[in-house]
Amino acid sequence: MFWRFGFHNPSPIDTLLDREDIKLEELFEEEDLLQEAKSHNQKLVEFLLKPENLALLLHYVTAPDLEESQRFKYPYLASEIIACEIPQMIDAIVMEHRPLLESLWAYLDRPAASRRRLDIPTETENNGLDPLQASYFCKVINICMAKHTSEMIQFITSKPENLKKILSHLQISSVMDLLLTLVRIEELQEGKGTVQWLSDHGLLEDLVDRLDPYLDSEEHSIAQQCLCEIIRLSQTSILESPSIGVNELIIQLKSQSVMEKLTLFMLDKTAPNSTSTLTNSVAIIIDLIRHNNNDMDSEIGLEENYPCQNGQLERDDSVSLEEMLKVLADHVGDFSNILLNPKSSALTTAVGTNVPLGFERLKICELFAELLHCSNMINLNASIIEDSQVEDSFDTERTTTAETSNLPMGDYLKQKFIEHKVMPICIQLFFAFPWNNFLHYVVYDMLHQVLNGRMDKGFNRQLTISVLVDGQLTDLIIKGQATNDIESAKFKGTRLGYMGHLTFIADEIVKVFEGYPESIVNAIKSSVDLEQWTHYCNNELKDTKERDRLPLGGARPQDDPIAMNEEEEEFSRSVTNQVSIESHSQFSRYLVHRSGNNRVDDEEENGDHWTM
Repeated sequence: MFWRFGFHNPSPIDTLLDREDIKLEELFEEEDLLQEAKSHNQKLVEFLLKPENLALLLHYVTAPDLEESQRFKYPYLASEIIACEIPQMIDAIVMEHRPLLESLWAYLDRPAASRRRLDIPTETENNGLDPLQASYFCKVINICMAKHTSEMIQFITSKPENLKKILSHLQISSVMDLLLTLVRIEELQEGKGTVQWLSDHGLLEDLVDRLDPYLDSEEHSIAQQCLCEIIRLSQTSILESPSIGVNELIIQLKSQSVMEKLTLFMLDKTAPNSTSTLTNSVAIIIDLIRHNNNDMDSEIGLEENYPCQNGQLERDDSVSLEEMLKVLADHVGDFSNILLNPKSSALTTAVGTNVPLGFERLKICELFAELLHCSNMINLNASIIEDSQVEDSFDTERTTTAETSNLPMGDYLKQKFIEHKVMPICIQLFFAFPWNNFLHYVVYDMLHQVLNGRMDKGFNRQLTISVLVDGQLTDLIIKGQATNDIESAKFKGTRLGYMGHLTFIADEIVKVFEGYPESIVNAIKSSVDLEQWTHYCNNELKDTKERDRLPLGGARPQDDPIAMNEEEEEFSRSVTNQVSIESHSQFSRYLVHRSGNNRVDDEEENGDHWTM
């Protein structure tokens, strides 16, 4: 602490600042500049607060025409000096010299990279902003927003074109973070109304338009990242987690018009990038369901309609996904058709020519699984129709238009699943790709939801029957077990990749048969070979479960109580013998040592006697 009393060497910065003709560029060449700025050197602060120096400092943050030796160094140093959060400097930029802030913001007026459409050839392409320099610009803006939130929000929202400037450079990751900061700032009292301003000036429309299948896949990724982050910031599923709550962006995203547009993008068969659009759009829909599934795990009210898992508190400002679910349910047939007729072409492999599963079909299966979760929400099943209306309506052709229109949205989706045989198609894919565990997990999730649902209300019973009758699930499980036994018996053979999930699914079917012998078993006994299934359960399934209960390395000797007692007795005897041996040896050494000392004493006494 000697520097408090002046016992330290003066900084070269102080020596330079004593000169009247010192320039900012000279300070940039000093190694101690950032250290002095972080310690808020008074002389340095006074020098930087001069209007001409402050303007030059901000200029260097975004200067486009620097020499090669200054190109990386000056913008970095300028942004780091402002990042030192010198209060007088931030106040001067935001509050006192507003033209300086406007000149800094003008950085976004520079030409942006054009959105490349694959159906329209472009002669020249603009690369847009330098990502490194853009990160320095965004760092300065974020610091100003942190210190003067209300003033910066007022500055940004004062001109509608400011949002367009940000969106034009959204391919730069730091600019994307700046946009998400504007969304996140809604949590603060000073930032209230920012999300509404973003919505009013077309943020959601711009992001959805970027999912156009004729645009480059990079645009799809940008839109997906932004929308998913906005969904997470607006989540209503967990009360304890921070959230900006329900807002206009989420309301627009789940609306019928936006979902129809998004669905048309995903199902465009002629577009060159429709697979990328589908993959990113499904990720958005899945996030929208998961972060607004606010009553799936709630115990209140679920006892009457659907089973629950964990007791979670529910937000008052819940989001209804009915419009979204209606649009997607109407296109279930189109999505299932892609499962049957994929875009993927056949590939020649070591085991023959096969059509791969592909991301497209995997994502559609994930979408179906998440839609099933969504269909079990309480607010989508508030008006469950009476059992008499659907008691024997497994034949979907009997369901009239009036009955369909009166269905709760959750049952409307399940009715579409039955109509287009979604579950049987997914089951066929499960067995067609025995080594794709991603697919196995998704299909098991779907079957777990269906087989554990209520069988006395709604369309879940009919969906279960569709799984067992149309999907022939029990027969396929038996055949899959037989195929696995053949493969395992071969030289260096291994179990097929779906066998673990196959056992879980078989357990779920056993529970359904035991729990609903009349409503399920009687309905399928004419279409399912129950005798063969019973033989499988009593033999192959039983053996598999017994084997799975055994320790991985086989039985341990300690598990045998007789062997354990014998080992304990042997160990006790060995310990006792060892202790007795050690005690005896120690006592022997003591006697030897004692006798040796006595002889020495006697010799000394005898010596003294003869001497005397």
